[in-house]
Amino acid sequence: MLRALFGDPPRVDSGPLQDAFHAIHKYMNSLTLIPSDKQTPYERRFVILSQSLVRAIDEMEQSQYAAVRFGQNVKQRYVDQMSREEKDDYHRHLYFYRNALIRLFAILDKLGYFMNERLALQTERIKSRFSYFTVLRKMHEHRLYTDLEQQLYELKMKYKDAVARLRNERNMEIHTINADLLDDLMKAAESKYGERVRIDTDSIGSHIADLEQGCEMTLRAVTIVFRYLIKHPAAAGSRPPHRQG
Repeated sequence: MLRALFGDPPRVDSGPLQDAFHAIHKYMNSLTLIPSDKQTPYERRFVILSQSLVRAIDEMEQSQYAAVRFGQNVKQRYVDQMSREEKDDYHRHLYFYRNALIRLFAILDKLGYFMNERLALQTERIKSRFSYFTVLRKMHEHRLYTDLEQQLYELKMKYKDAVARLRNERNMEIHTINADLLDDLMKAAESKYGERVRIDTDSIGSHIADLEQGCEMTLRAVTIVFRYLIKHPAAAGSRPPHRQG
């Protein structure tokens, strides 16, 4: 959809994005193969949750793509050197970057909720408002589904630094102040009166690199979880979770 803004051809799914979509759809197909008159509300619920993840992943990827494309148009290092079009592209870059950032962690939260429900982890007994990372910690501390938890833990550690930076930005964006406004305040505090306002184009590249890492981790986590559920269809249910050694 957003590729049309740049006159680019429609997306062709590949790599981690294709793997995530394939794993989710294969899991959904395993549930929808059950005749509709025999499907339980439990099974239909997970079809709907899976569809929600597919839509969220699509929106995250599109926002990431737009953030990169608009960011590539920012060339000048000083605001007063920018044309009106370049300023607009800079703000479009920020808009889609923030959108991708928020959707990335929304997907992780959806995945954490999905895992908690599907694997009957009962994480809400520890924390009423929990995240994907809370779910991982619960699995690790209670040695639940250890083969799945180990894969997700290794993935988390591989992308740890980039995701930590993204999470700090997400928290800043949601709870305090927009990241770009914070940058403006910091620059204003450090600069002298009348000094030119500078855009750190290098930071655009580093932010985009972190976002790419975060999106990749998220897609790989989704793939790991859904492939596990396909391979272990009886892993859990509405009953209390069992332990795996």
